[in-house]
Formats: sequence, C-alpha cells, structure tokens
Amino acid sequence: MLRETAEIELEVAEFFRALTRERLEELRPVLATKRFERQRALYFTGEPADFLWVVRTGEVRLYKNSLDGRLATLETLYPGQAFGAISALGQDEYPTSAEAMTDGTAWCLPRKSVLALLRDEPQIAVEVLKIVSGRLHAAHEQMRSFAHDPAPARLANALLHASREGEARVTRRALAETAGTTVETAIRVLRRFEREGLIRGAVGRVSVLNPDELRRMSGKRDL
Repeated sequence: MLRETAEIELEVAEFFRALTRERLEELRPVLATKRFERQRALYFTGEPADFLWVVRTGEVRLYKNSLDGRLATLETLYPGQAFGAISALGQDEYPTSAEAMTDGTAWCLPRKSVLALLRDEPQIAVEVLKIVSGRLHAAHEQMRSFAHDPAPARLANALLHASREGEARVTRRALAETAGTTVETAIRVLRRFEREGLIRGAVGRVSVLNPDELRRMSGKRDL
C-alpha cells in the first residue's frame, strides 16, 4: 500500500499508473486538483458519482452510517490510492461517504473522461476492477470484523492501520469509528492497553510500544 503522506507522482498512483506518459499528458487539461480541510466531507453517500478521486496529499476515510446512527469507517486512504471508482462501472451514486482525515489534496477526473478511457484503453478496465475489488474486500473485512471480533481486537487492528513509524496521529473518536465501537468503549480499552504497556497516549496521537502484541490481539499477523 502507498502510505506516505508526502505528495505522490501521478504516474505511480492507482488508475493513472495504467496509462502511458503520452495519455497522461492528454488528460491533464481535464484533471482537477481539489484541496480539502481536515474533517470536511468530500462527498456523501447517495450523491452523484461525478468524479474518480485519487489522494495526492493527506489522508481520506471512507465511511457509512450504521443502523444505530454511529459512523463506521470502512477504510483510510493515503497518497496514491483511488476512490469513487465505482462511477466507472456504471453506478450513478457514491455508495459511501468520504471525509478528509487531514488537510490535503486530491486529483479528480470527471466521470465522462473515465468512461472514455474505459472505451479506448482496455488496460484501464483491469485497473478499475483491481481498485473496486480492493475497496469491496476492505469493506467486507471491516464489516466482518464489526460482527465477529471483540472490541479490543478491533481497536488493536485500528491502531496498527493508523500507525506509521510507531505513532498513530488519530483521535479516540476516530479510532472508535474505525473499530465500530463507542467512544466510551474505545477509551476504556485504550486505557487498558496503556496499563499493559502496549501504547502511550497523548492528545491526538498514540505511540505504539508493542506492535507485535497488538498484531496478536487483532488476529492479523500480516499487518
């Protein structure tokens, strides 16, 4: 996964990496760069799927509202990762909401340009299927975890996904939404993790002190 938060080159980003340099240059006039601010929505579930998005800088999360009114984070995306690609497969509305986790930018390609590329560039269809299947798999795994894994396992998994170089710059509320639990439960479990020496907490950030034990708790050794 491309997880660096620094700006990424268009040529190595999902979707665009399947195109030749010449084709990329032809696209630049219709390719917009949109800035976003932390905690601002990029779009909501059910809105017209007018663009394919690719994170250029910063972080974006995809989420849905659960039946009990809580927000459930399905995936956090980093520079180079595409989202909203479902529009290329004929779906008129975004199936999830997207929100900025940090300040940043994203490339936006109009849907009609995406559909034209699908018609003219066969390799783009393969790339879109890879992107969409990856997002669907991530969402399925997250929902499976919500249904079957205990809160400590889900929070351990959320911490591992959010951390880079031993630190997760994330709020307790964001961790709770990623883990599909309440803020109160998240606080209680995180305090337990601190007592056990697994993490050290501060405002807006968590230091991961024992990632191996968190992996064991999450049941996902490949993280």
